[in-house]
Amino acid sequence: MKEDKYQFQKKSLYLNFLILRDELQALDSVLSQNTEEAKDFLTKFRATRSVFLILNNVKDAAGRMQIKASQDFINKTRNLKKRLAFANHFRNRGIGHLDGTLLNRAVQWSPQIFHESAKENELFRLIESHRAIIESCINSFIDADGNQKVFGTEIDLMYPPDAEQFYSYLSEVVTEAISWLSDAATITFEKIDHHTDEEIQELAAIAGQTDFNLKVNAEYSYSIEEHREVLSNTIRKLEEHGTDPQTIEFIRSKFEI
Repeated sequence: MKEDKYQFQKKSLYLNFLILRDELQALDSVLSQNTEEAKDFLTKFRATRSVFLILNNVKDAAGRMQIKASQDFINKTRNLKKRLAFANHFRNRGIGHLDGTLLNRAVQWSPQIFHESAKENELFRLIESHRAIIESCINSFIDADGNQKVFGTEIDLMYPPDAEQFYSYLSEVVTEAISWLSDAATITFEKIDHHTDEEIQELAAIAGQTDFNLKVNAEYSYSIEEHREVLSNTIRKLEEHGTDPQTIEFIRSKFEI
C-alpha cells in the first residue's frame, strides 16, 4: 500500500501545526503576565527560552510544508521563515543544547551570578543564569560587522527600554507565527479526507501494524480476507473465554465486513 492512500503526510503536518499553535498560545499567555516578584521573572525567562524552541520548530514545519496554497500564503511563509532565523540561532546556542562558548560569554557578561551576596540565594542565581543565557543568545546574533541583526545593539533585560523592545518584538513574532499556523492548519485540514465507519475498520487494521522503530521504513498492508480472518479468530477466542454474547455481537456489528 502506498502511504499516501491514508494521507499520513498531510495528517502529520496538521498534527504538527495544531500542537505548535497550542504551545505558542500557552507560552504567549505566560509571557504577557506581569513580573512583580522574583518567581515571576523566573517563569518569564523559562517561557522565553521555551518559546524560541517552539518558534524554531515552526520554522522547520514551514520548510516541510509541501501543499498547494495561495501566493499570499506562500509569501507569508517565506517572510516568516526569514524572521525565524533568529529562533534557529537561539535554539542552536542556548536551548537545544547549551553551547559551551556561549556559556563562557554568559558568565563573563553576568558577574553578579557569583557575587558574594548571592552565595546563599540560589533563586537569584537561577534567575540571573536564565537571563545571562537569553541575553547572550540575543547579543550573539550578529552580522559580519558585529552588529546585532534584529535590534542593532546589545540587549540588557534589566534595562526597561531594552526589555520593552525585546518582548514587544517577541510578541509580534509569536503572533505572526500563530497566525501562520492557523492558516496552515486550515489549508491542510481541508485537504484531509475524514473516515466513514466502513473506512475506520481498514485504518484500525493499519494502526495495528504500526512499527515504532523509527529507524526503519513503515510497512503495512490490508485485505478484506485478512480482516475477516483476524475478526473470526478474535471472536472465537472471546467465545472460548466466556465473553458475554452481547459484547461479541457488538464487536461483530462494528467490525464484520
